[in-house]
Amino acid sequence: MRKMLHKSVNTTLTVAMASCLVLTACSSNPSSSTTENSSSPAAGSATTAPSSKPITLTVELFDRANTPAGAPPITDNFMTQYIQENFGKPNNITVKFVTVPRSEEVKKLNVLMASNSAPDIVFTYDKPTVQNYAQSGGLADLGPVIDKVGPQLKKVLAPSLPDGMFNGKQYAIPALRVIQSQTTTFVRKDWLDKLNMPVPTTTDQFLQTMRAFKEKDPGNTGGKVIPYSYIDIFHMQPLIQSFWDWSKITPADLYATPNWEQPGNKDGLKFLNQMYNEGLIDKDFALASDFSQAFAQQMVNGIAGAGTPNTNEPVYNGYYSNLKKNNPAAELVAIDPFSTKDGKHPKPKYPAYGAYLMIPKASPNVEAAVKYLNWMSEPKNILALQNGKEGVSYKLDSNGVPLNLDTAEAKQILYNYYDYAIILNGKYVSPDEPQKNIEANATDPNFKDFTVKSIQAGANDAYTIPRVDTPIQAEVKYATILKDKEKEMLTKIATAKTADFSKVYDDQVKAYMEMGGTAVKEEKKKAYEEFYKNQK
Repeated sequence: MRKMLHKSVNTTLTVAMASCLVLTACSSNPSSSTTENSSSPAAGSATTAPSSKPITLTVELFDRANTPAGAPPITDNFMTQYIQENFGKPNNITVKFVTVPRSEEVKKLNVLMASNSAPDIVFTYDKPTVQNYAQSGGLADLGPVIDKVGPQLKKVLAPSLPDGMFNGKQYAIPALRVIQSQTTTFVRKDWLDKLNMPVPTTTDQFLQTMRAFKEKDPGNTGGKVIPYSYIDIFHMQPLIQSFWDWSKITPADLYATPNWEQPGNKDGLKFLNQMYNEGLIDKDFALASDFSQAFAQQMVNGIAGAGTPNTNEPVYNGYYSNLKKNNPAAELVAIDPFSTKDGKHPKPKYPAYGAYLMIPKASPNVEAAVKYLNWMSEPKNILALQNGKEGVSYKLDSNGVPLNLDTAEAKQILYNYYDYAIILNGKYVSPDEPQKNIEANATDPNFKDFTVKSIQAGANDAYTIPRVDTPIQAEVKYATILKDKEKEMLTKIATAKTADFSKVYDDQVKAYMEMGGTAVKEEKKKAYEEFYKNQK
């Protein structure tokens, strides 16, 4: 591996100052949260004078279909009331939240943008979508407005703002990530103990463990056991990349060459194909439109032995807690088993920025929208929007770290907290004390150690893709079709008969490259060369 890449791949946990867990798209029928609640915290007053006339500011909000029974709706609860009371009321602004199902984000956003009916604040993780809007003239230039009314926002998001520049203009506000760990593998520790097996630390040991789970069924599932679950191309990268020949991969390759053509990628998929043909992974993985829900159910039902979901997902999505309710003896442990021949554990991690926040050019409320984000970046408002009400949904420990309370009332306040402080992805305490940020993201005190180890495992030997600001026209053109193709490829390659694997893999990659993969690759290579030539 080249010197630059070697340094990147061995990067340990990096914690950004702040970030956002917000995504994109909206529905055409906004739901509002305008009720003024006298019980809302008074802390967090607005930083600007009231507007001369009333304004209605529309803000996108994900509907994740996770509202607990008896909890208030996502558009009218403690968080939305706090926003209205402490930002909206002092500024003569009514804040309306426009909901959209998480799974339909890009499609919904495209429709709304095309019809000039999008909310004043929208967002997406999909860079090609942002590039498309920027180049087609659909976004407001936010640079001058941030300079005018966003001093605190500029301070908090300073490291990420350059990533929102396209053609020299600030068309997006990229949120910062507090935690950059992307995926972490978990295994049923109680199953290992029952079989008197150690925690697997290499790819081969992991394979042997999965075979033992299938053959001996330590969970007493009656033959329903799924040794390894959560199968999709995004979450399979730590496993697949343990087969890559990293000595042949440069930073330019990481940026421009699709994973399907990386040296050793075929071997990684061959390993996954082997696991499928041995019955070690979910035979119906391709049928799930959202495998996170399928995996959660498999875990709660006690039939999944291991998986590689998003880092700490079992805690923040609640299925570790539900597993423990069904089986108090059940125990998950974070592991880092997928290893190269030289003992490294390479895996992708998120860059320091998260979703791209945007304001459509058609919005009449550009300045009010930036004022809202600037208000949100004040520490007292971050604390409230991420943690709720002190003494009711959280308490501060001796180090000033907010910890969730394990009560029914707290859960009804916090179930969707990550979608309100939209400039942050993960809980934030301090830009100067990374360990406090890690501890703050151990949101459930019952699983604090588990969360910390999950973050650490997800960051071990992790790397980020090199940054290039140049919009890639081919990526804008082919992004959707290539993403859909990748799901089809994984299904056909992973489920192929052993004797057919090589031909199926080669045919699928050839088709992918002909459908736009080659065009994206070649344009990215040129953009990388030009960008880094100018950096010297």
